Amino acid sequence: MVKRGLSAVYKPVDDLPIPGCLVRVDHDALLQPGGADFEISEVGTTIEALFSEVGTPKRGSAFEVDGEVYRVERVQDNNRIFVKVVVNED
Repeated sequence: MVKRGLSAVYKPVDDLPIPGCLVRVDHDALLQPGGADFEISEVGTTIEALFSEVGTPKRGSAFEVDGEVYRVERVQDNNRIFVKVVVNED
């Protein structure tokens, strides 16, 4: 299930929270495991946000969306317009 255009509070590990970030949450995203060079995928949750609003999130940073907290595990993609991170729900 993909939810688009949601308002979130981004909570970086080493800075002040940033309210009002627009994000896209995908609960059924196909993930490539970090460091894998072969065709393995799993289903997980990703959050996509504007790079201009959040930069490159570090592991342990969090997004709070509709009362749910999503902790950043790793960056999956970053084209410096959008950044997509793999997250776990707290």
